Amino acid sequence: MSRKHLFFCAITVLLVAAIHAHGQGGVWRGSTTLPSGEKLPPGYVSGDVVSHSYVPIRTWTPREGIGILPYLFEYDMLLWTGKNRLEDFHAENIRRIDIASRWSTAIVLYNRYDYYRDEIINLMIRCFRNRQLIILSACPNTKDKEKDAHTNLIAILTKLWENRDKELTNPEGDKATGRQLINNVLAAGLGDEGECGLKTAGLAKLFAKFDREIRLRKMNGEQPFRHIKGWYNMLGYAAFDYHSCYAASQEDVDKHKRVQLPPNTQAIGVDVYHYWFHKHSPFDPADLSIPREKVRAHSDEWQRIRTRYYPEGLEVRVCENAKDPATWIPECWNDTHALMSAIELTRAKNAMMWYIGVSGQLGPAGDETTYTTPVETMQAYYDELKAGPWVALSWWVFGGSSTCHGGLEYYDKTLKHYTPKHPEGEPYSQEMLDYWHDAYVKVKMGMFNDVVYNQFGHLNGPGPATQNKE
Repeated sequence: MSRKHLFFCAITVLLVAAIHAHGQGGVWRGSTTLPSGEKLPPGYVSGDVVSHSYVPIRTWTPREGIGILPYLFEYDMLLWTGKNRLEDFHAENIRRIDIASRWSTAIVLYNRYDYYRDEIINLMIRCFRNRQLIILSACPNTKDKEKDAHTNLIAILTKLWENRDKELTNPEGDKATGRQLINNVLAAGLGDEGECGLKTAGLAKLFAKFDREIRLRKMNGEQPFRHIKGWYNMLGYAAFDYHSCYAASQEDVDKHKRVQLPPNTQAIGVDVYHYWFHKHSPFDPADLSIPREKVRAHSDEWQRIRTRYYPEGLEVRVCENAKDPATWIPECWNDTHALMSAIELTRAKNAMMWYIGVSGQLGPAGDETTYTTPVETMQAYYDELKAGPWVALSWWVFGGSSTCHGGLEYYDKTLKHYTPKHPEGEPYSQEMLDYWHDAYVKVKMGMFNDVVYNQFGHLNGPGPATQNKE
């Protein structure tokens, strides 16, 4: 099958149409009424189910995803350790949820341990109150049942179903019924970057097990979890010096022994990060004497090769020698067209494209230490992914660690400045901390407002007249 995507060209014409009550360009984007015509209460939207959210839960094909980016969320949201009860960090995790809810349409929670169940439900109630869809984990762990998120998710959903008509209350006094919480669950993560070992058959078994034991599970004659999507994240198409794993064509399978996606693929994506590494960056983006247009131009060039959607089509291929600048071209690197081709190749009718981009910095991390990721890079991610078939953008990372610093440090004004002269990091001035905070909040709120009040304005009404810069 051809890897040209000429049939996507027509969709660009449709994108100039005005937003109607239920969609744009012929793509249904949810409703605030039921099929019966009954009006939903404020804050509720109808998709695969009725959820208390800004955007609907539904499967978006690559064609339907062009021009929208409904699911915005932060990766590594919660504060937790394997040595403490999750309740020990309740106040901080409520704070993080409330912060991220300002510019997100979904929140990721981590049901890593079986004893997290009740606290996860408390946090889910907070997400529901904030109109946030919820992403949980269903990663199987056959070696340690305590850490088997697949089983832990079943336990959470079972408890919610048992309380489907009961109003549950968290310590803050927020309330939601079990069914309401179930209906706000968007997806469950099934794994990360293991496709090289799983192969096609392993990925197929992973999605099939999720469907059999969770998504299509029958409860009292119903299938209340049917709307929950299984999400698997892969390595980029050009990773490991062009020796990555997923196949964009039959030639990739036959000649390069790459992994073809299974037909039962659901949410599928990659994580590819535009970090500003010291050894590769033309300048320090924290130098505000450099015109911001120049910072954006550098970011745009990275995106041109890796994420840009080309309506006229692009034929990707496995290249050789990633150190050769002659191969630094979209045909060798572009995950947008590679994944579109992969989905087309396997005819995965329920596949939709999710991306993890970067909004942080590394340090101290030896040769991998980076400058602070500028907001121009974040905006470039958003603009390019929105223009193409991607429907989810997750930000790596929010909470972070001792060497991986994320969005929370922009917000809390705790970023350090890692440079070749000071790879250990030195404090930013208060003026620069204020700059990073304000610029970060502004760019994230701009994305949120575009999704909620532009792309899905028919569900949410007019946007706010002013934007809080707190």
